[in-house]
Amino acid sequence: MMIQKIRMVGGIAVVTATAEFHPLRQLKALAKRLEELEFRGCVLFDLLAVNGLADNRFALMKYDGHKFDRSSFAVESAVNQEIRSQQDSMAKEDPTFLLGSVLSSSEVEKFVH
Repeated sequence: MMIQKIRMVGGIAVVTATAEFHPLRQLKALAKRLEELEFRGCVLFDLLAVNGLADNRFALMKYDGHKFDRSSFAVESAVNQEIRSQQDSMAKEDPTFLLGSVLSSSEVEKFVH
């Protein structure tokens, strides 16, 4: 199963970074894609692939339907438990995703089990 880069969960867009896709470095392209999806609201970034299991794994930014409000950017520690477990499950089921991530082999081992 391939990791979905953008999923809608309730009123939130969940954007997952991968080894090849760092969403915070591609905000313009991401904004265009969200506009095509007619989305506006909060975007939750799962940066597991690029930040690992650190405190800054998740970040939140507001999107107005055309562009991101960069001043609203914040590291998000209180992530909805259901979203977190869905993100964890998707990552655990995709060995290629985990191999491309910044996680060490021992971190991957712990994360998967």
